[in-house]
Amino acid sequence: MYSQQNLPAFDAGSEDAHFQGRYHEIRRAAEQAAGPRGKLRWRAQGYLDVYNASNGVCRFALIAAHGALWASWYLVCAKLAAAVFAASDPTTAIPIRERYRQFSAYIEALKDINRLVMIETHVLIHTLGEFGADGAIRAGIPADLARDYARAIDAGETDNEVLRDLYHRHFSWEQERVVSDKLDEAFADFEWPFMRALCQRPWVWFSYFRIGRSVNFKQFTDRDERVEKGLLAYDRAVARGVDRLARTTTARLKFILRNQDGPSQ
Repeated sequence: MYSQQNLPAFDAGSEDAHFQGRYHEIRRAAEQAAGPRGKLRWRAQGYLDVYNASNGVCRFALIAAHGALWASWYLVCAKLAAAVFAASDPTTAIPIRERYRQFSAYIEALKDINRLVMIETHVLIHTLGEFGADGAIRAGIPADLARDYARAIDAGETDNEVLRDLYHRHFSWEQERVVSDKLDEAFADFEWPFMRALCQRPWVWFSYFRIGRSVNFKQFTDRDERVEKGLLAYDRAVARGVDRLARTTTARLKFILRNQDGPSQ
């Protein structure tokens, strides 16, 4: 189960003390870049910054930026709908306020998951950038993922087969590291049957998807389905053109964030 307290253990030597100090600085910078859980649009910029820091290798971060942008409007719409359904659903005896409280707690859990994934992705790429694969492994990153990311970043890898495999393994690692347990916990506390069923079937549409080509879940708590849908989002990004998508995402975020305060505000 994920816990921000489950940080890697370090030895007491001076070299390790230096690494530990820098690791914690990287982690603090990640937390600042991720911002409060509700700052989804700002977090999208943080994801894009991680993508750029990886020299375009961490395509997971680019696609996650679009996940944050989608969530920034979808969750608002969902909360408005939930307010109506909470007052009108005749199929449950749960009090109206409790219905909405449960739904709101679920939404906050989703925002928290998004924030934690951003932190782990930032830590992965910036630890690799400063200390290489060995440093990332010392920091608890899976060895094969750390080494393959390091090779790809050093080589400026552009081969889609290699980068798709990295994306797939990164996505799967985040499911294991953060998402699956947190999502299961959120649904375990969600007892309002009508909205719980709707939340298992979210409608996902990123700005680079074609009109009418949304991604629709059957069971959001199914890890394999989340990975499958994540790969579909990747393949659509490649079909659109990853470099083109990065440029349009940069321009879009510059426009969106032009009058917004920083993440600590």
